[in-house]
Amino acid sequence: SAHALNSSNAETTKVSPTSPKKKGKRGTYNKRVHPVSFDEMKKLMRVYGPIKCLRQRNSSARLDSHTKDTSIKRKFYRWFPDFNERFEMTEGGRFIPKYGHEEEMKYREAMRKSDQQVLIKKRCLKRCGPKSHDKKQQYCSF
Repeated sequence: SAHALNSSNAETTKVSPTSPKKKGKRGTYNKRVHPVSFDEMKKLMRVYGPIKCLRQRNSSARLDSHTKDTSIKRKFYRWFPDFNERFEMTEGGRFIPKYGHEEEMKYREAMRKSDQQVLIKKRCLKRCGPKSHDKKQQYCSF
C-alpha cells in the first residue's frame, strides 16, 4: 500500500509541459508573439519614449553605443509592457501602433503624467511623513 501511495503522489506532482508564456507581476505575457528586431526596438524607443516618467539618472541610462544589448531589450519590454496589444506588424516587418501614431503619443503622454503624479505623492509622503498630513497639504499639491 505504501508503494501505491507513492505512485499516486508521483502522478499528481507531474509538471505540465513548459509554456512560452512568462508569468510576472502583470500576469501572463507572451513577448514573442511578434519577435521585434533589435534595430526596431531602438527605433520604437526613440520615437515613442517610455510609458513612465523619466527619473533623474546618470548619463549611462541613454541608448548609446556603450549600452549592452540585453539591457536595451529589458528596457524595451519595460517601456512597452503591452506591446502586442498596442502594436501590429506591417507587411514590411515594421511595427506601427494599432490606433495610430497620434493616439499612441497621447496615450504615452497621459501615462507619463499619471506616473509623475504618483511619483510626486510618493516623494511628498517620504519627505513630510504620514503624520504631518495637514502641513503637507500646504507644500504638496495633490
